[in-house]
Amino acid sequence: MALTRIVIDTDPGVDDAVAILLALASPELEVLGITCVAGNVDLEKTTLNAQRLVALAGRSDVPVFRGCAEPLAGPTGTAAEVHGFDGLGDLEWPTPRVEVNELGAVEFLYRELTRGRVTIVAIGPLTNLATLLVEYPDAADLVERVVIMGGASFHGNVTAAAEFNIWADPEAAAIVFNASWRIDVMPLDLTHQAFLTDANLEELRSWGTEVGQRVADMLEPYAAFHLEWYQNRDLIMHDAMAVYEVIDPTAIVKSGVEVEIETDGLFSRGATHFSRSHRHATSTTRVGTFVDNDRFVDLLKSRLATLRSPN
Repeated sequence: MALTRIVIDTDPGVDDAVAILLALASPELEVLGITCVAGNVDLEKTTLNAQRLVALAGRSDVPVFRGCAEPLAGPTGTAAEVHGFDGLGDLEWPTPRVEVNELGAVEFLYRELTRGRVTIVAIGPLTNLATLLVEYPDAADLVERVVIMGGASFHGNVTAAAEFNIWADPEAAAIVFNASWRIDVMPLDLTHQAFLTDANLEELRSWGTEVGQRVADMLEPYAAFHLEWYQNRDLIMHDAMAVYEVIDPTAIVKSGVEVEIETDGLFSRGATHFSRSHRHATSTTRVGTFVDNDRFVDLLKSRLATLRSPN
């Protein structure tokens, strides 16, 4: 079976970290590179975190690229209160023996698109992708599909209307969703169905591997935030849903939609408006609606258990 060629566009982020490790541990995927963007923390930290995760997974063959440092309309904010000051739970990390590639993220993306069909897994603000479309207008015709974690139908997680990845750069999101490429989007209404528990963290620690221990440790402050925010410690695996969709396109139920991004509005900037009318049933933009969490967690654990950090 041919491998699915992917680029992960990301702002790690502890849930990004789980998604990245899942991708690196999945034999169905050929991870061509990781392109970084400012989001959960600033660009220097998200890039360093990508280097740390590639090193942790023992995958120094996967290059890391530095992308856009600010959203299109200028600075918004970060989510350090969720992910830690460094973005990965404020743990001690060894210096990663993985260099940042000298090629910029947007240039790398376009180069890979000209070499063959690529699926872009976008799990951060969409600044890099919007810039790709602006600088290389033919890019949308070269992409296999774009799988996005972002948006919300019913309630945001930054404001009542907006989910973080879209809120962080709604102008970029509007460009991306208005492009002609095929999009599958995993919004909060789907991702809140996918979560780990304290029992799962204990199981990760019981493996006795650096990957299991580090994943559990970096998720601990994330659990504390969830307890304060949602009144439970269930660890929502937002970004892993985008990777899971690429690993197994049958695992997540999806429906055709039309998407509009709110770039104005006193209370609704960054909102995603999903039109679920039947006339959009065959749309090339689809939204995830249901996932079986037990099936997902079983796959996630089985994949992470295969990762061994180099000595």
